[in-house]
Amino acid sequence: MADAMTLRGWHARLSLGISLLTALAFALPLAFFARQQSAERAQQTSERRAATLVTVLGATRQPAELAAAWRSSGDDARSTCVRLGDGVVGRCPAPAAYAERAAERRRALWVRPPGGEEVLLLPVSLPDGGTAVVESAVREDERSEGVLTAWLVLAGAVAALTLISVTGADRMARRLNRSATDLAHAATAVGEGDFRVRVAVEGPREVRRVGRAFNAMADRIDELMRAERELLADLSHRLRTPLTALRLEADLLAVPANSRLRAGLTALDREVTSLISTTRSGPARERLPGRAASDLPAVVGGRMEFWSALAEAQGRECRVWLGRGPLPVDLPADDLTAALDALLGNVFRHTPPGTGCAVHAGLLSGAPRLVVEDAGPGIESPALAAARGASEGGSSGLGLDIAAKAAEAAGGRLVVDRSPWGGARVTMVFGPAGGGEAVDASGDGHRWPGGRNPRRTGGGDPRRAAGRGGTAET
Repeated sequence: MADAMTLRGWHARLSLGISLLTALAFALPLAFFARQQSAERAQQTSERRAATLVTVLGATRQPAELAAAWRSSGDDARSTCVRLGDGVVGRCPAPAAYAERAAERRRALWVRPPGGEEVLLLPVSLPDGGTAVVESAVREDERSEGVLTAWLVLAGAVAALTLISVTGADRMARRLNRSATDLAHAATAVGEGDFRVRVAVEGPREVRRVGRAFNAMADRIDELMRAERELLADLSHRLRTPLTALRLEADLLAVPANSRLRAGLTALDREVTSLISTTRSGPARERLPGRAASDLPAVVGGRMEFWSALAEAQGRECRVWLGRGPLPVDLPADDLTAALDALLGNVFRHTPPGTGCAVHAGLLSGAPRLVVEDAGPGIESPALAAARGASEGGSSGLGLDIAAKAAEAAGGRLVVDRSPWGGARVTMVFGPAGGGEAVDASGDGHRWPGGRNPRRTGGGDPRRAAGRGGTAET
């Protein structure tokens, strides 16, 4: 998501906030201390100016001499004065009432007149019994001297420390973000079937533990997948021994049974070879839109030549309705043939010989469909029939699962219900090839089973051939 905060951004903001709070926690007291220090220095300067005038009073009490000494103090004369009993030398910063109070108490006072500066009042006892008061003001320029410089230095230090902290945190977050991103990409690749991908074990200890755990998981999955593929390939290869024996037995049979049996064994051998090749080559190929499509009526019609011969040998009536092609579906011909074989294999295995069946392939209700139905006992639980491994008749339970996966790969679904004859009806509904709109090329696919171009073997009502007993398809 574009508006989602990344791990790196979240870490940088958190580090910025913590760094600012930490730096300010130290900088603010230091700034206050700098101002206090400046105020104390200004008071000390004021005391030194007063002490200088006290020293002059110890040497002379003549107003003219005191005035000359006061004027010679230069800039300090702006904030000092001496109050004598008979006059004032200089410009006194405090009202006379404050000086009288200090003279009465005979001790130094710090006072701040309304609207004025802080003033030191220092009483001095004279030899003649009188009292002189020396006044020295604390100027504002002295009080704030050096404070701005100290604050600027502190602000620069805060900015520098924050920048260093955020930069270090960003580098750490970049490493964490890279590790998390690599792990996410690797997990996505494994989810898509690439079990060879691994992540670099780096970063903090916790991240390294996650990386090692992920690599161990990927190694284990890859090992299990290889073992499963080898097992399937070995099992498939073991089928070749009985197939060879059956082919030798078929050579002893009379024509035409010999030719039909040999054709079936050849097709079975071809399927076993394909299975071995597929399992050894790795995971099943990904089904993506735009792969090789097949013509539904053509593929079903070609395959039904084999099944029709087998139906005739078992005394089954097997009706076949094919819409006019081409009617492409987004499924390779091999996969479509395997799905049809699975559905018809269920019919031939789980219904008694002589039980009728029907196959429809074409456009129905606006969608390409392959329908296989029979006149057998049917399926007790159609909703659970397509579950992989589920079987009510003791078989492997994989037939309907194969057909369901093929239908889903072609953008459709599998529907299991009852046929009009009381048996099972399995419908593979396909999406149009390439995601386009299906076109009814036959003109009669929507009127099954009474199409204008039926292909049939046998005759009569399939219910005539339906025997009692048997097991439901799975």
